[in-house]
Amino acid sequence: MRRRDKHTRRRFKTWHGIVALVLFLLVLFHISGSYKLKKRIQTLQSRGHPVSLEELDRSYSLPQGARNAADIYLAAFANYKEWDKNAMSDLSKASSPARTESLDTSARQLVEKFLSDNQITLSLLYEAASIEHCRYPVDFTRRDDSATPWLDNMRKSSRLLRLDALIQCENQNPGKAIDSIRASLALARSVDGLLLIHRLTYVAVRGRTYRNIERMLNRITLTDEQLRTLAGWVTVSDTSDGFKRALVAEQCLGLQVLQAPIRDIVSQTGYGKGLFLMLIPWKMLGLCYRETLVFIDLMQKSIDALELPEPERLKTFDAVQESVGGGRQKGIIAYLIWPIFARTFNIDIRHQAHCRVTQAGIAVERYQLAEGLLPQSLDNLVPAYIEAVPADPYDGRPLKYHIQETGYVVYSIGEDSSDDGGNERGKGERGPKGKPAPWDITFIVER
Repeated sequence: MRRRDKHTRRRFKTWHGIVALVLFLLVLFHISGSYKLKKRIQTLQSRGHPVSLEELDRSYSLPQGARNAADIYLAAFANYKEWDKNAMSDLSKASSPARTESLDTSARQLVEKFLSDNQITLSLLYEAASIEHCRYPVDFTRRDDSATPWLDNMRKSSRLLRLDALIQCENQNPGKAIDSIRASLALARSVDGLLLIHRLTYVAVRGRTYRNIERMLNRITLTDEQLRTLAGWVTVSDTSDGFKRALVAEQCLGLQVLQAPIRDIVSQTGYGKGLFLMLIPWKMLGLCYRETLVFIDLMQKSIDALELPEPERLKTFDAVQESVGGGRQKGIIAYLIWPIFARTFNIDIRHQAHCRVTQAGIAVERYQLAEGLLPQSLDNLVPAYIEAVPADPYDGRPLKYHIQETGYVVYSIGEDSSDDGGNERGKGERGPKGKPAPWDITFIVER
């Protein structure tokens, strides 16, 4: 009996030792992870990146005493008059002529009626465009950063300005058409650099404006002064660091979610009890620290890539994307968030290419206005009409340019890195299996 008790006590002590060792290693893992995370956050702070909701909110602020354009924009959005679904469908079809075609009488009347119904909104959009600073009612400290119902109204207002520019071109009124372009670019600028969702809205509004400029140059003749003004506005878009600021803000928000209590994470994601049960061992085993460090690593590589010259920037980002897709960058967070960031990065590069072909197209117009003929090469534009031929963000080489029978095309090779001769998206012959033919990012003027 004594021997059995002794054996039981020995086994009991061994079991205790194993548990103690596991607990010790677990505590050590927690302390190590917490220390590494603390050091990484200090590094972020030394770079000037916000790491708390309070710091993020302070980074999105107005200069002392500055007038806030958001007050005017919100009033404009509140006065916007939307037609019913069928009427809006008719308006969309009527207001989408080819860039060289004019509106027919019925289409013109429909557009003018819509503009008349929204005259108050239109006037307020013009007023807001003259105000330099803008701070929308976003309070990051309350975690309502995604509560931005005005984003949809912004897109609608962008459409309104597009229709206004369309009518001004039909009226052969270049001065007012220019004013409409200015208001549209200012509307986009008002939301630049907040979060990725806002950056996508910025890109969408800018992209629509670039198409408006293309149509305007196909329909009316501008003076050199007007063209120089347009060129200045478009160049500002190309130098914007809004995408970088949006990534820095997303990094801050991600840190708050990853470090939040389990109940807060569940309530913010809305996944319920299943996620709650999964997160318990995630927190208890200290895996949350590892995931947070992976998240910071991904974000920092992406942010640093934006500082690189082209096309190294794109190559670096592709390498990060490959490390995630190939499994070398471990972690659930990497697989969940990276597709979103990758898609946004690709959209932003496409926007940059669209911006640059528009810059070059405006410079071509200035040359033709002064010389009476088209340049034989974009090099002819330097330095009188443009400091340097804009680089294609996809390969770092100068943008391409072809003289056509009825005008010209300036283009970027686009995401497929293939020179398709300036083939416009949605145009040309069908490809294999009936798919659209390869296309480039173009700026086309036909006269």
